[in-house]
Amino acid sequence: MIDYVLQPVVDIGTGVVYGYEAQIRNCDGDDTRTADELIDESHTQGFLPQLEARLFTRALECFSALKIAQGTKLYFKLDGRDLGEAGDPRMRFAELVTGAGLKVDQICLEFSERHQQTFTDVTHHAINDLRQLGFMIALDDFGRGSSELRLLHDLSPDYVKIDRFFLNGIDCDARRKLFVTTVANLAHVLGARVIAEGVETEPEFKACREAGCDLIQGYFVARPFRKATSARLFYDHVRAPGHGHKRQQEQERIRNELVQLPTIRFDASMNELIDMVVHNQDGSVIPVLNATFEPRGLIHERDLKAYLYTGGADEDDAKAALDFPLRSFVRACPIADIDSNADMLLVTFASSINSDGIIITENFRYAGFLSATSLLKIIHEKRLQEAQDQNPLTRLPGNGAIARFISDMAGNSGHERHLCYLDFDNFKPFNDTYGYRQGDRAIILFSELLQRHISGTGTFRGHIGGDDFFVGFLNCDQTDVAARMLALKRAFRVDVESFYEHEHRERGFIEAQDRFGTTRQFPLLQCSVSILSLTKGMTVSPDTLNDEIMGLKRAAKRSDDGLAVKCLAA
Repeated sequence: MIDYVLQPVVDIGTGVVYGYEAQIRNCDGDDTRTADELIDESHTQGFLPQLEARLFTRALECFSALKIAQGTKLYFKLDGRDLGEAGDPRMRFAELVTGAGLKVDQICLEFSERHQQTFTDVTHHAINDLRQLGFMIALDDFGRGSSELRLLHDLSPDYVKIDRFFLNGIDCDARRKLFVTTVANLAHVLGARVIAEGVETEPEFKACREAGCDLIQGYFVARPFRKATSARLFYDHVRAPGHGHKRQQEQERIRNELVQLPTIRFDASMNELIDMVVHNQDGSVIPVLNATFEPRGLIHERDLKAYLYTGGADEDDAKAALDFPLRSFVRACPIADIDSNADMLLVTFASSINSDGIIITENFRYAGFLSATSLLKIIHEKRLQEAQDQNPLTRLPGNGAIARFISDMAGNSGHERHLCYLDFDNFKPFNDTYGYRQGDRAIILFSELLQRHISGTGTFRGHIGGDDFFVGFLNCDQTDVAARMLALKRAFRVDVESFYEHEHRERGFIEAQDRFGTTRQFPLLQCSVSILSLTKGMTVSPDTLNDEIMGLKRAAKRSDDGLAVKCLAA
């Protein structure tokens, strides 16, 4: 007997379960037979619509029986061939949903490019009809075929699922990460959410989060299950590290600029919409929400007026205008979460066409509307703050930002933290020999290498001043931190050699006076690295951290390899 298992789809930032994908198991008692083979055979024999209607009914039964899943979404793969033809039972899915005691907007129908070439105008009209009934639409396996961009345009999906191919090893493949980041940006501009599907490892998960994915699904989160006892409300290991002071400050700026526009339900009547427009003369757009307060798009007042004013003056035309579905006026709108980086919000807005602003959500629920004017104000304030915090030579965060970061890390006991201090060895003799301009060039070189080697969510880079730099890591492995620091150290040692004359490079040293006025030999420039790690559960005062870091700095200078590591445990 064909049955279903459910696999959680989880908020990539909080670990809270957002929905479940229904996956076929035990195809007619033959475990070697795949779901695709079953679907293809039923299509060949001419009963695909009837089979998918039965499968959908079974998936609804499994989902509705899972009490912990109340209020979440069900993702159901729909083949889509011959959809909308005469007597197609799949067009009565809404009745099945209601009969199962669920709401239509809890159901997300997934379509892939697998049979996109067979989609006719009837198919696309049928998908639009299902959307008008309140179903959410997902584009599955994005990137697998050659027509995804066309399908993304035609379907205007609510969700885009990235194909596993682009997520496999994304943490160590810059091209794959660039693809996922680009798709995520494009999807957000079009008002869609991005699901990373089939994520299997923690490094892949972190890379997907950095690339801008909204939701995550795969063995790293949880395997598909049948038993209700396996279900959970959230997965703590998926929870993102807390935001530092700087990000909290930025989030507060965004929150303060949000406009609380009057909203309307996706299933509201035209009379309700017109009444809202009449009583709210100041707004030019109206956000449209579903029953769970998730945004479905915007209605522009100009579109509504253009439609209402084109009809005739008689009563029948006016009545016909009011009978037209409100949902037909909903336009896709750029969408972003409240904790988005302000610069990314600007990219999202700039990439959209004829956009009045961005819909901002919090935990996927509507939080407010960010206008273009407010967004520019946020960016301007951010640039002013950055200018105050930056070191003027390297443009990296300066002492104020570093002090705030250390203070945040001192009390953030919920995660493992690593504080790194880096400074040059024998920098004064180099400056004395080649001059301060060449010394500044060496500092700029190091800052560029630092930004190249240290990046991503949970990292911080700062320039204390002169040849002293600071790096922070949140929720990273100490081995990985040490490896990245050593790679940076090696890169600087190799690249800075070009700053020396040929004779000095050949000898491997320069002769200069030390601080006591004695002429002696000094090796070529390299840097010392101190790594102070704080285990999860450990809290300490910022002053203690600074003292520990300074002690490690001296230890690193004395060590043979220029590296000192210490761990503070609770």
